[in-house]
Amino acid sequence: MEVDVDNHKLIYHPERVSEWLKTGDCFPIYVEIGVTNRCNHRCIFCALDWFEKKPIDIDSGVMKRALREMAECGVKSVMFAGEGEPLMHRDICEFISYSKLQGLDVAITTNGVLFDQEKLEKTLPSLSWIRFSVDAGTAHTHKKIHRGGLKDFDSILTNLRDAVAIKKKGNLSVVIGVQFLLIPDNLKDLVSFIKLFKEIGVDNVQIKPYSQHPLSKNRYSIEYSQYQSIQEEIKKFETPEFQVIFRSQTAQRLIIKREYQVCYGMPFFTLIEADGSIIPCMMFYKNPEFCYGNLHDNSFAAIWEGEKRKNIIHKLTKNKIEHCRNGCRLDAINRYLSQLKKPHAHVNFI
Repeated sequence: MEVDVDNHKLIYHPERVSEWLKTGDCFPIYVEIGVTNRCNHRCIFCALDWFEKKPIDIDSGVMKRALREMAECGVKSVMFAGEGEPLMHRDICEFISYSKLQGLDVAITTNGVLFDQEKLEKTLPSLSWIRFSVDAGTAHTHKKIHRGGLKDFDSILTNLRDAVAIKKKGNLSVVIGVQFLLIPDNLKDLVSFIKLFKEIGVDNVQIKPYSQHPLSKNRYSIEYSQYQSIQEEIKKFETPEFQVIFRSQTAQRLIIKREYQVCYGMPFFTLIEADGSIIPCMMFYKNPEFCYGNLHDNSFAAIWEGEKRKNIIHKLTKNKIEHCRNGCRLDAINRYLSQLKKPHAHVNFI
């Protein structure tokens, strides 16, 4: 199954886009959920290395209620990730299966260490996709970048082999992917990374460009124009069963000037923090000024339709995007929506 993770998918939701064009607002299509801020790794590239974390796990009852409400509001999908490792929440398996029961498409991004056979058997039937963030082709590089335990890399490989076996045995549709965030520290591992996970039998590997969060302490520099030749080399490993996704469009958007000045994509996406706060995107972690509301205090619908969120959207629209992250999650969406908002003169000549 070929996967496109390098572009937006709003073209598949014309009714929601039409609603936004007519009213300026809509319920989100996709919600990213951080069920805990605890993590068993301290990655050197972590975008959220700039604030101290007091350990928080979202209340399980609040989470399940919110999942039910989101489905009722027309949310199509949820992905468990956020500011911590989602598998550290004791009820993550229940959240995944409950989301699926509500009619939501479900995914998870994980460092993979805790995704043992028991958790895999509980969750794989409910998941649309899993992304293991590994970012290395050897145990030495993995420890240097993820700063976890000595045996973590071997645990991840074991868990991935189990995931592939469970998928095949159950004839499941879940797509198993492994991500490689490209930074100078792991560039030498790229080919060995692809070979390793092709041998294990995952569905795809994704090579993702590094994007600097404006508040991050870490700083990396990759001139992606120099690595276009890499794409030709690594694409040779592709087969009908194994996809190599080099996110060249994302890398290109990091260097191409943005033609829009307003973040139009905020109504289509939102992020839930481990404490229950709903925020526009990862730019606003731990920022009360831009918190739409908290699920402990109100329902998802009440928060989304409330005056506080509308005021925040207005404020962010007025402030434009001067301080936003380059190549952010909503960049491709914003490029598309800005064309709909301000079409050029000859759009009727199709």
